[in-house]
Amino acid sequence: MNKRLLHLLLILLPVLQTSCAQLLGGNAELPQRRFYDFKAEPVRNAMPNSERPYAAQVQIKPFAVQRAYNRTEIIFRRDQYELHRDPLHSWITRPGDLFTDAIQQYLREANLFTFVGGDHDFYERRPDYILSGTVKAIERFDSGDVWAAHLAIAIQLVRQEDSFVIWQKDIDEERQVFFPEMKHTVAAFSQILNQQMESSMREIDFIFLNMTRDNGGVPAVFDTLGTGAALADTVLQVEIETDDKDYELLPGKLAP
Repeated sequence: MNKRLLHLLLILLPVLQTSCAQLLGGNAELPQRRFYDFKAEPVRNAMPNSERPYAAQVQIKPFAVQRAYNRTEIIFRRDQYELHRDPLHSWITRPGDLFTDAIQQYLREANLFTFVGGDHDFYERRPDYILSGTVKAIERFDSGDVWAAHLAIAIQLVRQEDSFVIWQKDIDEERQVFFPEMKHTVAAFSQILNQQMESSMREIDFIFLNMTRDNGGVPAVFDTLGTGAALADTVLQVEIETDDKDYELLPGKLAP
């Protein structure tokens, strides 16, 4: 009796396996959790007659992240009110660490300063400048048929000796993605950061180039929030020349 039952089960097993596969959609596989990272991409050093590296030591502080986005799961939204965590798609580490490492790498590869490091590099030395920032949003918009990457970051470079803000930038950009796979959204995040860092390196280069020239040692602050002009704590007028000419700061006062 047992042998006949075993024989029957052996006959039915392939049939049962085929039926289950059909119910699950053929060669069904359980979804696997995927992890994503982005790194600094090469940037063009388009600043004419740059004198980089400038004699300064810059400390990159760990980037802060708004609480809603400070997790490894990639955040997505379907409308302006509702946020979701994606259980199948995660960052390789928390976003604060991703941005801290990426921006430190951008500064190093741009060769802007004689030394760029993180907190662990400044245990026994004092930085000349501190770069810090806050990730305000890093999210994927997904309406089901429209996808986009939204990245918002605030960054500033502060002179250590007097806490003077040398440079600051607010990034808030959304870029549409034409394919639903998450890897395309992650690539869009990377592209946004790359283009913003490329312009940021030129802005910082512009400021330090003029600080090294005979302008009384007054630092210019590049205003990226409005006109894009360079402002100084004693109010400078900026003349930006195109083509092959240098950027030059001219002393004076703005008209009231």
